[in-house]
Amino acid sequence: MVKGIAVMKWHHAYNGIPAVRAVSGKTGRELTSDRTPSGQDRLAPDTLSGELALTITVASPTIPGQSTADRRVVVASRSGDPEGARTWEDATIPVTTLKGVLSSAYEAVTASRMRVFANHDHVLTHRHTTQEATTLYPVFLVKDRGPHNDSETGLSARLMLGLNDPNDTSWSWDRPNYVCAAVLPNDRRSATALYDSTGAWMYSGSRKRNNQERAHGVATTDVDKRLGQLRAATPHLKPITFTAQTEKFYDSQRAVVASIDGERFCGTRDEDMPASATEYTGVVVRLTPHDSRPLIGTKYNEFIFFDTKKNRTRHPVNDDLLEQLVEVIHSYLVNIRQLIEREKAGTHGNSKTRKSTDPKTWLIHEIANGKIDDHGQILGASDPKVHELKDSAVMADRAQIKQFLLTLASSDPGIPLFASVSDDGRITALVPSQVGRCAAPGAVSPARLARESKVAPARTHPQASAGDRMWGFVADEKDKNRGQAAAARGRITIRPVMPALPQEGGWLRIPKADNVGWQLRTLASPKPSTGFPYLRDDQGRALDERTTRADAYQPGQTLIRKVYPTHRRLLGRDDLPNGRRIEGPVGPHDTVAGSFLSPGARFTTTLTFEGLAPEELAVLVWLLTPERLVPPDASPKNESKRRGYHRLGFGKPLGLGAVEIRATDLHMKTGEELASLYKKLDGCLGCTPSDATTTASGRLANALDALPSDFENSLPVRAFVRAAYGWDGKAVVQYPDADKPDDSETGVSATTDWFKKREENRVKHGINPGKFPIDSDYDLPDLLAAPGGQEAGNISAGSKSDQPGPTASKSRRRRRHQRTGAQSRKKQHRS
Repeated sequence: MVKGIAVMKWHHAYNGIPAVRAVSGKTGRELTSDRTPSGQDRLAPDTLSGELALTITVASPTIPGQSTADRRVVVASRSGDPEGARTWEDATIPVTTLKGVLSSAYEAVTASRMRVFANHDHVLTHRHTTQEATTLYPVFLVKDRGPHNDSETGLSARLMLGLNDPNDTSWSWDRPNYVCAAVLPNDRRSATALYDSTGAWMYSGSRKRNNQERAHGVATTDVDKRLGQLRAATPHLKPITFTAQTEKFYDSQRAVVASIDGERFCGTRDEDMPASATEYTGVVVRLTPHDSRPLIGTKYNEFIFFDTKKNRTRHPVNDDLLEQLVEVIHSYLVNIRQLIEREKAGTHGNSKTRKSTDPKTWLIHEIANGKIDDHGQILGASDPKVHELKDSAVMADRAQIKQFLLTLASSDPGIPLFASVSDDGRITALVPSQVGRCAAPGAVSPARLARESKVAPARTHPQASAGDRMWGFVADEKDKNRGQAAAARGRITIRPVMPALPQEGGWLRIPKADNVGWQLRTLASPKPSTGFPYLRDDQGRALDERTTRADAYQPGQTLIRKVYPTHRRLLGRDDLPNGRRIEGPVGPHDTVAGSFLSPGARFTTTLTFEGLAPEELAVLVWLLTPERLVPPDASPKNESKRRGYHRLGFGKPLGLGAVEIRATDLHMKTGEELASLYKKLDGCLGCTPSDATTTASGRLANALDALPSDFENSLPVRAFVRAAYGWDGKAVVQYPDADKPDDSETGVSATTDWFKKREENRVKHGINPGKFPIDSDYDLPDLLAAPGGQEAGNISAGSKSDQPGPTASKSRRRRRHQRTGAQSRKKQHRS
């Protein structure tokens, strides 16, 4: 075991097969390369056509998908019963389900293109950690005719550097000497002081009530009244003249507003510190909308964005930066839409999860609470005409958001935002708030990564990969030189799946008359924005464990095919894991199984194929031979347990849906043999004479002889085998911390909290590796990682040098330079 890496006590419920195209060996390259599919009008003499007899045996509780009117998932019915199968004889596995399982498996092991990959054309967004938020700069996004504007967008960002001097020899973009924005108190808990209308000190605030101080005779209502007067004097985006006091703030300094337009309002808690006589001009920026609750529980201050003549800085904002900002805003709106839909379906009365009406940062509030006018343009929530319109801007698309931003940036003083800045002073990203959603600097869309690694769906016939040629494809877009989209018919047909008869056990489990089924854990939708679990390097290997979300979706990285490894501990289990019987109606957010197939249930079907090359058939038979889906380190001595499983139906992350799909017989003829049968009228495609000279096992074995010699050594195949088999031993397969309860106060799941803590640990390590080592409790090894470490050839996080090298991402190298000043801005986001 590599020093510094703990033995895994669990395995992640989902993992990934590398989506890389490189397959070594002459035969392997011939099989996996892209080329035009052969025509359907004839069968080449050396191709194979025939049929495979299959059995599907359930190994863990399985629910082959069908949904009822009340949203229960049930075993599919052969007769079309809307309530699902009610007898064993009526049970089936939908042909589309089985075909989807086999085609996905074939695509994975042949390193094919992804046949389904829609809605991934935009950069993904994620939430900043509080540590990352401390390095953001306040800016105004401006559209005018200034010399610093981008020639294409007409936009520039005015960096509001406050008291900082970029010409100072000690200046560094990753470590400003002062917090850029001046602090404007907005809560009694702000660590600042308030002064009454005569200029006399009246109150000093603190998060801790015991540290709050009042002048004699000053009541809480007096403090709140003065804060109200301060808010009235400093509305959002008002230009003001102010003086400030400076104070030490961790390892740097910050400015606290003292007087506003000549009237003393506030200052630092140190009453002996005189206010500066220097007056500054700035703009009030209130991220919290008027009359809204605080955005987060620890936000006690608002801002004054300001600069000076000697540090005034403008940088162009190109279309890439603008599109990233649009994507961030659009992701907020999508989230609000999802919350609205969930609330329409009915929300639990005691739900502690986020609501669509929760406070939003100013810019998001302005759009989400705005309306769409008759010209398709967004009117912001503060527009006086907004109440005359009906269509909510929460449904705005990206083009409408972009136009709104351009219009808003044209108005003085521009749009207040926060920017991440590179070591040489270039703006790399723009976001609406310090602690919120962002797009990683330099990130590209998943679709672009797919195109660059040549796994994007085929758009032309010559781009057809092995999976496309066998299972068929229809291009998402038509070829520019053709009147219609490229398409090819598949060469595989699967006949209806029949239950094996007679019934030998209670294979179809249905609830008793007094309840509707079994309640299961609700599964979250996939979150590719998590980054690390969904990506690999350009060779298909796991990324460095130091990778953060800011390092994800960078050029050169590759995607995965998401898979759910087999839960070997659940094989043969006769009940639903963590399922409980439910009585009464199904709730809007309940996940309920109305029936399921128990281990031992067996089905039969026939798969027919036409015009396959011998190596194509060999791969198909290999997938249908469970004993071949076993990794070299498998430990069971019992040969009946040395087999891998496919996964189908509902609840795969919970361990449901493990099935053994086995080819039991094979009948085939070459194109030349079929031609001879036609000539002699002795047979035809689908009706050929039986071969009495060989056995079923012999025919299947002969078909496997054409398997490329290096096939089982390829990275995708080895990863597929591991997922099909799972792991021996006591380590469970589950989501991180899935066995722990949700947070009692926030309702946040333990799994969500685990990913949050993982990200924070990696970000802190990037800033200060010496103080914050990589915590191996948050490791997410890939499928081929050895027990307790990475796969041979990968370097573990614990054994790598902490010095930036050629493999370190730009964002990680940038964080390393921030280590000295990071703690000084550790809690700046509370301002």
